[in-house]
Amino acid sequence: MFFVTGFFFGVLLVIGTAARQMTGVHLRIAVNHEPPIFSIIRNPANESSVRYSGFTKDAFEILSNLLGFTYSFVEVTPTMVKNKGSIDAAMIHQLLGKNADIDGRLISPTAERLAYMDFTLAVSVLNFAIIQPMPNIYNRFMAPIKPFQSTVWYMIFVAFGATVIFLSVIMKCTGSNKRVPIEVKSRVVSETVWYTFSVLVAQGGYFPSSRLSLRFIAGSWCLVAVVLVYAYNGTLISHVSLPKYEPIVNNWGDLAANKNLRVTAQRGSLSANIILNSKTGSLKTLGDSLRRHPEDLLVSLPGELDRILHSGCCAYVAVKRLGELIVHGSMMAHGECKLTIGKELDYSQVWTFGVAKNFPHLSSINIGIQWMRQSGLLTRIGKTYLKPIDKCLGSSAARPKKSQLTLNDLAGAFTVIFGLGCLFSILVFLLELLVLYLVTKTSPSPVAEITQ
Repeated sequence: MFFVTGFFFGVLLVIGTAARQMTGVHLRIAVNHEPPIFSIIRNPANESSVRYSGFTKDAFEILSNLLGFTYSFVEVTPTMVKNKGSIDAAMIHQLLGKNADIDGRLISPTAERLAYMDFTLAVSVLNFAIIQPMPNIYNRFMAPIKPFQSTVWYMIFVAFGATVIFLSVIMKCTGSNKRVPIEVKSRVVSETVWYTFSVLVAQGGYFPSSRLSLRFIAGSWCLVAVVLVYAYNGTLISHVSLPKYEPIVNNWGDLAANKNLRVTAQRGSLSANIILNSKTGSLKTLGDSLRRHPEDLLVSLPGELDRILHSGCCAYVAVKRLGELIVHGSMMAHGECKLTIGKELDYSQVWTFGVAKNFPHLSSINIGIQWMRQSGLLTRIGKTYLKPIDKCLGSSAARPKKSQLTLNDLAGAFTVIFGLGCLFSILVFLLELLVLYLVTKTSPSPVAEITQ
């Protein structure tokens, strides 16, 4: 990398030759092909020509310049991984067999491992996350009813029925007007139903009455219809034009409750051990799933992981940094977001380099790692391999700002029809009956006029 040379000269100026405590030492570093974490690139024309790249290569290049040692890589082949059951087991076997001095794959120290190997200072501490297939988009067959919650639809039917009843009763009691009396009950109901429905769907309609009491209820219904139509149309557009994804799996509980995804993890990894050793709760449910499906404990990366994740059956538990690399690799390979990653889980993993037991140069390596941490070089190397995956994150997917309108959102509209419309109509209707009664009482009857 371009900063390696600059760093080397900076170290010579600041620390001086005293820092080169391992001059003349040669270290053998066990590595495994896991792009982009570590890549072993062979020349097709010449198999003996090998090039290495990745985090381990950059980190030990800096350490070698600082401490003065030389190094070479010892490849752990896929056959070794399959024979030992996991990548970590195969790497550790190289240390125990004296074939390598350092495990170049970042590993977590455990009480069991401390019995037969040592570890450097922590290189990084990262939280776990769940890597999963990109959630499906909800089908849009139900889009016409999605804008409103079920309670809103119920209230629309109630308001529609109440309006029809009020209009029909008042029209039947008073007649449509003086010139066109309505005598057939079915005709009254059919006219009011058709008028109410036409207004609701914004088509307008002829109403055969000019009674003031009817105008209140009809006018209120028109106002309610305007509110409902505009609210419905605006929300319907968002449901039709913007994709709405199924929920992202963000925690252990979500994954345990998910009926479409099984948990998967790398065999022998810390995440797999946490899940398999849990005795209660969601983690036990996930552990039971791994015991029922032992094939979900993956032996090697990346080919096996790519296959199982893109099949849509499983979600993979690993540190978030690794998850981001997996998601980016999938995005580059397929040209679209096939995978996404959930939020950080409440479990973290310490990453260090494992070394052979009683490794004589452990303190010198620790000094170099501590210097790299303090100077920010470890962070800088890590960022070199970080890739933008914002478009594949569930939180960044295009979604409607509000999925459904609730009854609280439209309470004002229903208040208009039930409060202003119905109550005022009843009041005006009663006033009309009172006026009619008074006029009839004070006016002489036609029979009395003829007699006189």
